[in-house]
Amino acid sequence: MKKIAVLLTIAVLVLTNTYAQTSRTVTGKVTDQKGAPLTGVTISSVGVKKNSLSDNNGSFSIQVSEKVKALLFSYVGFETKEVNITGLNTVSVSLSLEDKALNEVVVVGYGTQKKRDITGSIASVKGEALANKPTQSFEQALGGRAAGVQVVIPSGVLNAPPVLRIRGTNSISLSSYPLIVVDGVPVFTGDGSSTNAAGNVLSSINPNDIESVDVAKDAAATAIYGSRAANGVLFITTKKGKPGRSKVTLDSWIGFSSPQRLQQVLDAQQYTDYKNEALRNAGTFNAATNAFATTLGPDGKIINTNWADIIYRQGLQHSNTVSLSGANESTSYYFSTGYTEQEGIINRNDFKRLTLLMNIDHKASKFFSMGGKIQYTSDQNTAAASSGSLGDAFATAGLGRVALITAPNVGPYLSDGSYNQANGLIGVMGNKLGQVGFYNPQISMDLNRSNSYGEHLISNLYAQFKPFNSLAIRTQYGIDYLMVDNDLFSHPLSGEGFSSNGSVTAIYNKNKRWVWTTTAQFDKVFKEKHSVSALAGIEHQKSDNNSYGLNRVTVSDPAFTNIQGGWATPNTSGLGIGENYLYSEFARAQYNFSRKYFLTANVRRDGASQLGVNSKYGIFWGVSASWDVLKENFIQKMKLDQVFSSLRVRASYGKVGNIGGLGNFASLSSFGSGLYGGGATVAYSQAGNPNLTWETSKKTDVGLNFGLFNDRLTAEIGYYNSNNDGLLLFVPQPPSAGLPSSIPTNIGSMYNRGFEFDIKYNVIDKKDFSWSTSFNLSTNDNKVLSLAPGITNIIGSTGGLETPSITVPGQPIGMLFVTRTAGVDPATGRRIFVNSLGRQVLFQHVAPAGQQRFMYADGTTAPTVSSADAIVYKNTNAKIFGGWENNIRFKNFELNALFTYQMGSWLYYGTQAGLRDQRFWNNEVGVLNRWQKAGDITAFPKPIFGDNVSNGSSFPLDINVYKGDFIKLRTLTIGYNLPKSMLEKVKISNARFYVSGNNLLILTEYPGPDPEVSSNGNGTTNFGIDRNTVANQRTITIGINVGF
Repeated sequence: MKKIAVLLTIAVLVLTNTYAQTSRTVTGKVTDQKGAPLTGVTISSVGVKKNSLSDNNGSFSIQVSEKVKALLFSYVGFETKEVNITGLNTVSVSLSLEDKALNEVVVVGYGTQKKRDITGSIASVKGEALANKPTQSFEQALGGRAAGVQVVIPSGVLNAPPVLRIRGTNSISLSSYPLIVVDGVPVFTGDGSSTNAAGNVLSSINPNDIESVDVAKDAAATAIYGSRAANGVLFITTKKGKPGRSKVTLDSWIGFSSPQRLQQVLDAQQYTDYKNEALRNAGTFNAATNAFATTLGPDGKIINTNWADIIYRQGLQHSNTVSLSGANESTSYYFSTGYTEQEGIINRNDFKRLTLLMNIDHKASKFFSMGGKIQYTSDQNTAAASSGSLGDAFATAGLGRVALITAPNVGPYLSDGSYNQANGLIGVMGNKLGQVGFYNPQISMDLNRSNSYGEHLISNLYAQFKPFNSLAIRTQYGIDYLMVDNDLFSHPLSGEGFSSNGSVTAIYNKNKRWVWTTTAQFDKVFKEKHSVSALAGIEHQKSDNNSYGLNRVTVSDPAFTNIQGGWATPNTSGLGIGENYLYSEFARAQYNFSRKYFLTANVRRDGASQLGVNSKYGIFWGVSASWDVLKENFIQKMKLDQVFSSLRVRASYGKVGNIGGLGNFASLSSFGSGLYGGGATVAYSQAGNPNLTWETSKKTDVGLNFGLFNDRLTAEIGYYNSNNDGLLLFVPQPPSAGLPSSIPTNIGSMYNRGFEFDIKYNVIDKKDFSWSTSFNLSTNDNKVLSLAPGITNIIGSTGGLETPSITVPGQPIGMLFVTRTAGVDPATGRRIFVNSLGRQVLFQHVAPAGQQRFMYADGTTAPTVSSADAIVYKNTNAKIFGGWENNIRFKNFELNALFTYQMGSWLYYGTQAGLRDQRFWNNEVGVLNRWQKAGDITAFPKPIFGDNVSNGSSFPLDINVYKGDFIKLRTLTIGYNLPKSMLEKVKISNARFYVSGNNLLILTEYPGPDPEVSSNGNGTTNFGIDRNTVANQRTITIGINVGF
C-alpha cells in the first residue's frame, strides 16, 4: 500500500508540473461601453469547462491551457462577447447592452425563433398597435406599420375585406392575398357574406386578443408553407397567460364616425336651371312636356333634398373586452370575452360581434405538455340595400351612386307622407319628364334588409412529448368552422322588389376545415460553438363547403317579410358544394457557428386535390444565410464595433407556390345537370386540364441590418425580386374545338421587385420624457412579362359594364385603359377627343343638319371615337408606400401619431363621369363653370341633355384619371396614465384614458372622397378604380384601459 501511495503521489506531482508548464493565467478588466466596471461577469474558456467571475472592480483572473484560444464573456442584460486571447495574457473587454429587440421571439412556420437568429425577411407588429381601434378586423390597422405591406381600405362599407398585398400583386387570375395562420391553423379569408352587407371572415378575431402579427415576406420565411406562400404569410398569435398572479383587464371605448370629403352637388334650383339649359341646347325643351321644375313641399318651400343626408349618417360605435390571465410553473391561461357594436356611415349598415377566447397551456411533467384553444365568434353584418361598393359598382340602386345622381328637386315623401315612388322608380313630382332618378333609397332604408349572421369557431388541441432535452415531438389538431346565415328581403314598394312584387331569400353557407400537424424538433449545441436545429413534419388539411338556399317572389300580403310567409314562386338559390385536400411533408434545418454565421434551409412537398392528375405534387424550398459582421476580429481591429452596435447581412433564395382562389374542381372536365321537356339532361359544362399545377414564385432577397448608439437607432435595408411563372390563365379555344369553356393553363409570367427601408430611433429616453420614431418606405416595380400565345391583353371590368383596366406584357398589371381627350373647344364648347391615330376629333351630341357627331377640326367627318381608341395609359399600383409613427411620452401623458403615404399610382375616378353625365343625373357644382359662349376656356363642355359621351359615361376617358398620391394621418391618440401611487390605494395596477382619431387628415390632389379606394376589392387586374364607391369614414373614440 505504501508503494502504491508513493506512486500516486509521484504521478500527481508529474501531472501538476506538466499542466503548469502548458497552462497560463489570463487577467483583465470588464467594463460597459462607458467604461464603468462590471461585477459578476462570467468568464469561460471556449472549449474547456473553466469559469471565473469579475470582482467589484471588474477585474478577473482565469487559468487556461495553451489550447484555449478564446474567452467568452457573459452578463445579464449585456451582449455575450467572445474575445481571442492568442498570445495574450492581459485583455480589456467592453460589453454592450443587450438589444432587446433582437432577443424578441418571432413566430415562424411551425415554431418560434429569436429575432437575432432569423435569416429571412420577417416584420413584426405588436398586438397593442392593433388593439382598441375603430376597425372591424386587425388587418385594417396594419397599414403603414410594416415595410412591404400595403393595406387599402376599399370603401366606407363596414367589414369589407381590405386589399392586402405583401410586396405587390403576384397573380393575374388567382388570389394575391397572403396566407393567414392563426395559432398554427391556416384559416379562411375573404368575404363570407352572400348579402349586401360585407362579412370579412377575419373580423371574427378580436384585435384586443392578438399578441403579435408576424409578416413573413421572402422564400426563407415562407417556403415552409410551400404551395400557399407566394403571397406571403401572416402569423397571428393570440394572447396567453404570463407568469405572476392573475390579472384582469378591461378595455372599453366609445366613439362616432362620419363620412369625409363628400362630393358637392347641385342644389334643387341649380339643378333645375342647369338641366333646362341642357334641354334647350339639345333643342328638346318644352315647358309643358319636357322640362325640369321645382316642387313646393308641405312647408311651402321648394323641395331641396340632399340625398347624402338620407344615405349617410353619423354612426355610434362602442367596444368592450374583459380578460383574465395568469400563469404558474405548470399552467398558463388566458380567457377573454368581447362585444363590439358599430354603426357604419351608411344608414342601416351595422356590425355586431361577440367573441370568446380561451387559451390554456399545461406542463404535466418534464417530458409532457399539452394545451389548447377555443375561439368562438358570433357576428352580425347588416344592410338595407346595395352600396355599389362590393364589386357591384353599377348596381341600379347602389347607395354610393344614388346619393350623388338623384335629382335634388324631388323628395323621399309626398305631401301626404307616403313614399314618393312610381312604378318602382322615384317619383318625378313637378318635373315634366319621365325619370329623375332610380329607386327611392328611403323605401329601401325603411323596408328592406340584407343581413348575414355568422358563427365562427377556431380551435386547436396539442400534445408535446420531450423524451430528452434536445428533442420535442408535437402533434396538433386544429379546426376552422364558419357558418353563415344570409337573410335578404325586398319590399314590393321598393325598387329592388317592385318588378317581382317582393322578394325574400335565405341562404345557408357552411365552411369546415380541419388541420392535423405532427412535427419533430431537434435542437442541440455542440462544443459551445455549433448550434444545430432541425424540424420535420407532416400535415393533412381537409376543407369542405356546402351552401343551399331558397328564393321566393310575389308576396300574397305585404305583411309577410320572412321566407316562411305567403309567397307564390319558390326558386333555389345559393347552391354550392366543394371540397379539397392538401397533404404535406416538410422539413427545416438551421445551423449557426459561434452565433456569427447562420444558415437555414426549408423544404416542403405538397399534394393538392384541386390540381391536375399529372401534376398534383410539387416541391418548394428556400435557403438563406446571415452573417453577424461585428463578431469578426478584423471588424474589432478596425474599431467599427465602436461605430455600430449591431451589423448583420442576410440573403435568401427559394421557390414557393400559389393556389389561392383556385376552384376545387378546376382541373376536371365536368358536366352540368338540367331539365328539358320535363326530362333530366346532362351537358358538357367545363373543360379541364390534367396538367394544371401551381403558380410558382422564385424569390431573391438580400438585406442589411445595423444599429447605432447602442441600438437606439436600428435600421433595415432590403432588396427583393420575385419572378412569378406558370401564372394561371384561361386560354380561349377555337369554336371548332367544341369545348364549353376556356382551359385553365399555367403559362403567364411577371415579376415584382423593389427596396424596403425601415428605421427605428429612440430619440430621447428620460425618466419624464421619451420620444421614439419609426419610418418605413417600400418600393414596388411590377411588370407582366408574358401572357398566353394568341392573348395580347386581358381586359379588366368594373361592375360588369365598364372596362377601364388592361393587362399587357411589358407593363404593370392592371394598367388604366382610357380614350384620350384634348380639352374643350373654346369656339364651340365641344369635347375634343384624340383617336387611335392621334388625330383630334370634335364631338357634339346633337349634330345640326349637314354635320356629324364626330368631326375633325377642318369640318370633315371623322370615324366614331369609342373605347376602340383607348390606349394603355397609367399605372394603378403604388410605386412607393409606407408609414411614419411617433410615440411621445411626457410624465403620465402620451401621444401616438401614425402617418401613411403612397406615391406613384393613378386612379380612375369613374364616379366623376356620373357627376358630369348630361342625362337626368345630378351633377357636381363644377359644371356651373361650363362653356356658354365662344371664347370660354373651361374643362366642362357645353351641356347637351342626353350627352353621356363627353363626360366618360359611355366609355372611360383620361379626364377622369388622377394621381393617387396621398399623405394621411391614419391615427392620432392622446392618452393619460393615472399615477401608480393613486391606483395602489384602490388596488388597480394600471389605468389609462385616451382620445383617438382615425383618418383625421388627408393631403392629396385626388378630387374624390379618398384616394385609398378599390371599387373591385381584392381584384388583381382591375385595381385602382373608384366608381360609385361610398366615401370612407373619419372616427373619433374615447377609451379606457384598466388592469387589476
